[in-house]
Amino acid sequence: MNRLAIACLSALALAGASACSDQTQEDASRTAELAGDDIEANAAVVGEIIEEGAKNAAGAVSEGAADVERHIEQGDKETPDTAPILGDNLNQDRVDPAS
Repeated sequence: MNRLAIACLSALALAGASACSDQTQEDASRTAELAGDDIEANAAVVGEIIEEGAKNAAGAVSEGAADVERHIEQGDKETPDTAPILGDNLNQDRVDPAS
């Protein structure tokens, strides 16, 4: 990345000099063009890495949600009894399915 910054600054300095020859201006233009190509290529690689990371994160979230759902379903086998705070029987109007 430092090489890219140096190339960009050099290109700007060369392009801004009023006493530059045609060859120097062409070289500066070419350097700036190559720097732009490097930036574009690096951005494409970073974009692919971010996309892959997002896919992995989405898969992990999905897997975690499935684990939570499975855990809830496995733990939801008991019939509610007396509410611990109120002391009310929550199923007084239902027949106990275990009997």
